[in-house]
Amino acid sequence: MRKAYWAGITVATALAIIYAFQGYYLELMLVFSNLFAPFIAGLAVAASFFALKRYWDTPSSRLSRVWLGFTLGMTLWFLGELGWAIYALVLSIEIPYPSIADVFWLGGYIPLFIALDLYIRLFRPALFKRMYFAGAALVSILSVALFIVLAPPVLEAEEDVVTKIVSMAYPALDLTLFSEAILGLLIFTVTKLKGRIGVAWLFINAGILMNVIADILFSYTNLQGTYYDGHPLELFFHWGYVLFALAFYTHTQEL
Repeated sequence: MRKAYWAGITVATALAIIYAFQGYYLELMLVFSNLFAPFIAGLAVAASFFALKRYWDTPSSRLSRVWLGFTLGMTLWFLGELGWAIYALVLSIEIPYPSIADVFWLGGYIPLFIALDLYIRLFRPALFKRMYFAGAALVSILSVALFIVLAPPVLEAEEDVVTKIVSMAYPALDLTLFSEAILGLLIFTVTKLKGRIGVAWLFINAGILMNVIADILFSYTNLQGTYYDGHPLELFFHWGYVLFALAFYTHTQEL
């Protein structure tokens, strides 16, 4: 596992350096920004498929459906990344938003939420009421922060209604995933079920949190007209996929 962790740290650090010095290679950065996203998303898909193969039993098995949901969700997000890249590099549409790519991205939240919910239901009896309150409090705080940050620019932006709705939908759906994932983290780090599998859930939560931050920043900068391909906020999307890949791979090594 140490090799996997060091690989993740190396990739995350290399990405930070690439984005920090992009002023020296702006044209190359445009291509890199659009090609690397589907590549790293594809890595997360591969890791989830590896886990699906590892845990698959029968279609009626809850664990089989859990990993099928994770794999389907990651695949749809990969198609979203690929769709954006095609729009940008092949069709020369600078910021394809909203577009068919958003259909894949938004659709990916459904199987991911189902996967998280099915997994947590297996161990929900181990949760104490105070854990529910702790998770609800955290999500409530993040939701209020989201509203404070995004509501003003969304209402003031001179965009069509669909763009405004999509801009709010992403971070809202991220928080919905996070609310489920935080319960899983509590189950495997606080209750009597705590153990090595808690590391995988820590990565899942961190990956979702990266998406919360990335989607809030993207929605805000896009509404302000300051987003561009290669924007540093993309790091959070990339780091999120790295964390998801580590989570899925780590899980196969722990259970």
